Amino acid sequence: MNKDITEFPNSKQIEQILWSKLQEIFSKALKSLLEDMDQQIAEERDKKRFRLLDRRKLQIASLFDEIEVKRNYCFDRKTGEYVHLLDRYLKEQASPLMEEAAIELAIQGPAYRKAARTLETLLGYRVISHETIRKHLLEVSSIPKRVSVHQSALFVEVDGLYVKHQNGRIWMEKGAGAMFTE
Repeated sequence: MNKDITEFPNSKQIEQILWSKLQEIFSKALKSLLEDMDQQIAEERDKKRFRLLDRRKLQIASLFDEIEVKRNYCFDRKTGEYVHLLDRYLKEQASPLMEEAAIELAIQGPAYRKAARTLETLLGYRVISHETIRKHLLEVSSIPKRVSVHQSALFVEVDGLYVKHQNGRIWMEKGAGAMFTE
């Protein structure tokens, strides 16, 4: 007799539910933060130089979801260009963390496509294309190299207590062999 009639999610389902909620909360918070920043920039702008025209949408890819932000669109009277002042502060329309993760996966993995698929599997949505990863990787000026300490060593097998070196130095044998380092 089974008296357990309550259905509970398993561990995988719990993680998926929590991940989905985390993405939703992060997306809302980031959208609110960016729109508040844009509003403050608009209020503090040089009103003689920048004339507000309207608000336009921007799609930003992040590690948690794609976010749609409405930001102010201005006319720059000095240069004659149409600009979004928020974009000058953001400098990019994709998450730098997401780009770094994609580049790291591409460098360590076999292909750009695999890096893009890995991020998609992990995050639950298509984050970045393989071609965008390739483009960003080509733009990277330098990739930090891992430093390895390498010291030359010469191991000599001898049958005695002392080993003579050509320049006159004498090295004492330790165990079955002597070691000379440069």
